Amino acid sequence: MVYNESRQLNKTVNFIKEAEKVKIMIECEIEAHKLGQGKDGTISQLENFYKDIQLMIESKSHIPSYPRAIADSWDFNSELGKQLLDLYEVYKKL
Repeated sequence: MVYNESRQLNKTVNFIKEAEKVKIMIECEIEAHKLGQGKDGTISQLENFYKDIQLMIESKSHIPSYPRAIADSWDFNSELGKQLLDLYEVYKKL
C-alpha cells in the first residue's frame, strides 16, 4: 500500500513539474504575441489554457478545455500544442 501511494505521489510531483514548464512556455508565447511574433493561438486562448493548467494542478477532477481547441485549430507541428497535449495525457493518468 505504501509503495502505491509513493508512486502516485511521484506521478503527481512529476505532473506538477511538467505543468510548471508548460505554463512558462505559455507565458513566453503570450509575450511573443504582444510583440507581434506569436505563432500559436490567441492571447485570450493562451490565458485560458494557463488557467486550465493551474486548475489541473489544484484538482484532479478538472476537465481542461484546451485539448479540443488545440486539436481543432492549431498547427499539427506546434511544439507548444504537443507539450499541452502530452501534459493532458499525463494528467488523465493521475
